[in-house]
Amino acid sequence: MINRILGVLVIGAATTASAGDGLSRHILERAASCWPTQTAMRGISFSADVRVSFTREGQVSAIQIIDVAPQTETFKGLAKDFADALKRCGPYVTEGKGEMNLNLSWPL
Repeated sequence: MINRILGVLVIGAATTASAGDGLSRHILERAASCWPTQTAMRGISFSADVRVSFTREGQVSAIQIIDVAPQTETFKGLAKDFADALKRCGPYVTEGKGEMNLNLSWPL
């Protein structure tokens, strides 16, 4: 479910669509497993675009929330909460990418 909420995360331009989609999906699903809010998200839909920077070891070094839809304080809070889960759940296999745009569309 968590992956669908923030499912509008876009992969960086250097990745191919198929490889990027699989890598993005893997990262979103892994982060969703660390997101305690997901159990309260039944029946709720939203999306968020997030730019994530990674260390060479795959840890999240920075996250910027680019866009959230719908644009309400509640959904902005959910996007921030998911970004925190993304930080907690690392390290990630990033296939050498130092930065990625992820699209989260909830439910996953």
